[in-house]
Amino acid sequence: MTFRTPHRSRPLLHRGPLRRALALSAIAAAALTGLTACDLFAPQDTKHIVEASVGVSARVGQVFVGNAVLVSSGHHTANLVVTLVNEATDAQQLEIVPAAGHHIAISLKPRGMRRLGDPPTDESLVTGLDAAPGALTTVTVTSSGQTVGLKVPVVSRALPPYGTLTPSPAPSPAPSPTPTATPSPTPSPTPSR
Repeated sequence: MTFRTPHRSRPLLHRGPLRRALALSAIAAAALTGLTACDLFAPQDTKHIVEASVGVSARVGQVFVGNAVLVSSGHHTANLVVTLVNEATDAQQLEIVPAAGHHIAISLKPRGMRRLGDPPTDESLVTGLDAAPGALTTVTVTSSGQTVGLKVPVVSRALPPYGTLTPSPAPSPAPSPTPTATPSPTPSPTPSR
């Protein structure tokens, strides 16, 4: 007598090709999901921009203020060095006010760029500076009704890239010549005849 089993089980490898393809697809999808999510909890460096220079940068309205730094020559004077970029399609008015300086008014052309303080000019000269090299001082920048207070570093001309950006001292007035007394001609005696 022979016994027949109504259901004969076949190993997984011998099941239909459709089932094998579905099983492999499910395993691949699980592996792909697990492997691509490895950056989900890792810190992303592109979200935290670090300045690669000494100066500070900011956006004020439609104007990019880049690498602002005060180059000190001692004697409470410094040269404000900054790159200004108008990212708008119309002209922008900009006002820069160092903590101990005069107001600097700048007009930027549409999509224009301007480097202030390179080379040093009277416009970029900041006098009455109370901060020594190595300190931070506030420089206020206003454009399109928006104001940003930047903590700008004060650097010394001893740093190699800033040696040529030091403000030149104001020329001292040349001494005016003092008038010398010119001897008045004395009448010479006339010979008698």
